[in-house]
Amino acid sequence: MSNHQGKLEKLISELCPNGVEFKELGEIVKIRHGKSYKELGAGNIPVYGSGGIMTHVDSYSYDKPTVLIPRKGTITNLFYIETPFWNIDTIYYTEINIDKIVPKFFYHYMKTVDLEALNTGSGRPSLTMQILNRINIPLPPLEIQKEIVNILDKFAELETELETELETRKKQYGYYRDELLTFEGVERKPLGLVADIGTGSSNTNEGLEEGRFPFFVRSPIIRYKNSFEFDETAIITSGDGAGVGKIFHFVEGKYALHQRAYRIHITNRYLLPKFFFYCMKSTFKKYILGNAVNSSVRSVRKPMLDNYPVPIPPIEEQERAVAILDKFDALVNDISIGLPAELAARRKQYECYRNKLLTFKEYEN
Repeated sequence: MSNHQGKLEKLISELCPNGVEFKELGEIVKIRHGKSYKELGAGNIPVYGSGGIMTHVDSYSYDKPTVLIPRKGTITNLFYIETPFWNIDTIYYTEINIDKIVPKFFYHYMKTVDLEALNTGSGRPSLTMQILNRINIPLPPLEIQKEIVNILDKFAELETELETELETRKKQYGYYRDELLTFEGVERKPLGLVADIGTGSSNTNEGLEEGRFPFFVRSPIIRYKNSFEFDETAIITSGDGAGVGKIFHFVEGKYALHQRAYRIHITNRYLLPKFFFYCMKSTFKKYILGNAVNSSVRSVRKPMLDNYPVPIPPIEEQERAVAILDKFDALVNDISIGLPAELAARRKQYECYRNKLLTFKEYEN
């Protein structure tokens, strides 16, 4: 990496010591709308919306290097593509003047732009062509642009390697957890007999970015409140929405709870709360799907929780399983240690280098 940086510094001192030219985006890039794919046949060409790939078709909108910029929805979700694709009307594609700017350089620079500040939507986030066309883009010599791309791509490769390893570890963890929590011939009791189960009384709009107590909603993201409803050890799960069977939190102490999220406080002394937490993460989704009238469960009713069968092996086995799974869980989920911490550090390093490398003094005549 240092060799690349030394080469870059030498190029800047030789080719643009007094700064670089800036142009408005519309002068170097043409933004193009997307359109519906409904009339197209099935194929291997990816169809992009603002959330990513939606399906595959047999035709393409464009087949040259481009940056896709969302028009509506997740407006910070930029994509760099070099192969044929189709885009729908929620995301723009760009025709890039390669005599002026390297497409990948344009992508990296656009990642530094605060697109949320350019949002014109009153409800759903939106970006207009007119506003995007006015973004100022630096245009150092192409040789410098290519060198910056080389440096930033190296960082991106390291990040991708960590992401791949983390995904592999998560699959291993899930498999090992399921194996470890498979019990034959042990006592099982309905959850309603070994736990106090209920919901909260708070609404989503009461959540704060910072506060004295965690506020659990129907999301993996924990919000905060300055008041609490419960003071206990509990497992939290979503009662409805997209998180049904997927979202679980383990809490010890004071917390607030959404009115459509469930709290499960274990009351049986022969069942460790943390052991039950891992059991629920392993088997609850399969259980509710098996007891639903259709395959798209959108809500959990209390009787479903009351009747959920809970294995109760000897305490020693529960303690052993918890000790092993705590280590696995920390490795793949704890943002302060393990792979998530390394990945977060790598992303921060990449963003720091990217912002530094893409900050230029504007040339003045």
